[in-house]
Order: sequence, then structure tokens, then C-alpha cells
Amino acid sequence: MVPFDSPHADGVSALARAEGWPTFSDPDRVRRLFAAPGVVGLVAVHHVDVVGAAHLLTDGHHGYLTFLAVSAGRRRDGIGRRLVEEAFEATGAERIDLLSTPEAEPFYRRLPHREMPGFRVFPEWMRPHLGPGL
Repeated sequence: MVPFDSPHADGVSALARAEGWPTFSDPDRVRRLFAAPGVVGLVAVHHVDVVGAAHLLTDGHHGYLTFLAVSAGRRRDGIGRRLVEEAFEATGAERIDLLSTPEAEPFYRRLPHREMPGFRVFPEWMRPHLGPGL
């Protein structure tokens, strides 16, 4: 586990593309987002390959996990758990909030947690792109 550095951007974006997550799929955007104020970025590197990454927003007391991904071939190796543990250490946060996909819920349920409902709110101009039900 190491702090994010610019050369890791290609590996982080490859993880995002493998999950179908557009926000972090462009290496240039990854560099900007991981360098933004109030961000802690961590990567798990095996040899030279990025096998996991975490992106957190923090005020030094609370954290919000915006991105956690581990390459499919390295899941269940403890990388995701270590990224979360390192995030707590790096931020000093007393809690980390997040949204999850249904597929990732079993992972988060293995961590000390409290489940709460959540929403992802978008600007009005996104309404036509969000599909039925809006």
C-alpha cells in the first residue's frame, strides 16, 4: 500500500474501466481527482501493477469513500480490507461513509459498520441520462 502518485493513474483507470465506472476511467481525470484538496488516495501495488485503489474525501475527522476497487484476480486476498484500514490511518477519520453496489455489500458487511440508506443525487441536466423512474 502506497500513496497515489501520478504514474498509478493508468492502473487506477484500468480498475475503474473493468468495473464499468466512468468517473475514474480516464487517467487524466484520475490524476486531477486524486490530487484534489481534501483527498487521500491509496493504491495497492504488486510488482508494478496496480491491483487495488481507494479514493477518499476527508476533513480530517470524517471520511467519504468515493472509490474502492480491487482487480478481479486479487479479490479475497485482503487488499480491500487493507485499503480501508490504511484509509482510516491516513485520514485519522472516526468513520468512513460510502455508497455501495449490491455486489460489494458482502465485503462491507464483513467490516465493523452500521447500514444506513443512501442516495446519489444528480443535477437536473442529468435527468434524461438517468433512465426510467425519474
